[in-house]
Amino acid sequence: MDMTPKLSLQSFERLKSQKQIGLLFEEGQSSFKFPFKLVYLIQPRSENEWPLSFAVTVPKRKFKKAVERNLIKRRTKEAYRINKSLLQEKLMSGNIKMSLIFIYLDSELKKFTVIEKSIKHHLNALLTQTTVNR
Repeated sequence: MDMTPKLSLQSFERLKSQKQIGLLFEEGQSSFKFPFKLVYLIQPRSENEWPLSFAVTVPKRKFKKAVERNLIKRRTKEAYRINKSLLQEKLMSGNIKMSLIFIYLDSELKKFTVIEKSIKHHLNALLTQTTVNR
């Protein structure tokens, strides 16, 4: 696995493990910036482990149609993919890993610019927090 940050979103960067997701909700911290709630967990990282993994969830209760849920997920993944590099580089130089899950809380579909602004805010907040923790 190449440890150089890219602007792509590889399979190993996605948070898929039910065990890790459960741990994230049990022990993780959260922050809110409309329309997303971010739940994150900072842990020590082993040598060949990728430092940043993430997932997106959109409640079926608020968006009955899968087409709308998938559109929000695609917009969120794209905003994350474009803006993750600063945080990813910071984590690469350290020995910590971070798991993130973005939960969409609004009940209406938002434009990409609103979603990207919220994702940027969350990532910048995490960047300053990891800088303070070192």
